[in-house]
Amino acid sequence: MTGIVTLIGGAALILPDVFIFSRFSEAVADSYLQKPSINYIITSLTYGGVVEEVMMRLFLMSLVVLIISRLRADKEVTGGVVLASNIIVALVFAAGHLPSTAMTMGITVPILIRCFLMNGGFGFVFGYLYQKYGIYYAMLAHAGVHLVSKLIWILFI
Repeated sequence: MTGIVTLIGGAALILPDVFIFSRFSEAVADSYLQKPSINYIITSLTYGGVVEEVMMRLFLMSLVVLIISRLRADKEVTGGVVLASNIIVALVFAAGHLPSTAMTMGITVPILIRCFLMNGGFGFVFGYLYQKYGIYYAMLAHAGVHLVSKLIWILFI
């Protein structure tokens, strides 16, 4: 499952920018003019794959599951509690990308849609992997998505 997410996700991270969002934002198009440096690639793999997953899934998603399950009368962790927690954390994950998005691309409606669709969507998928298989799978998928997207960028764009 992680391999599928990595391959499809890597393409899904970069191709909408190239074929859709770059038409609405010159900043998106300009962001692909230079190839990524090795430092940029390593940072995206380690920060995205390790730091963001520990913060967002291992800590925050687990905390939200705990809080919601304690607030409920039956105090059990149900599939609905985990799903609600995953959605909340995916939205927080997307919103957490807004400051850097604003600095690099500005904030317009297409950029907001891009930020919440792509970051929130991936955040939800990584949350699912965390819930279903564990933190290592979410970390591998997140780092893998970054790696595949950077390889597509280097080789084809």
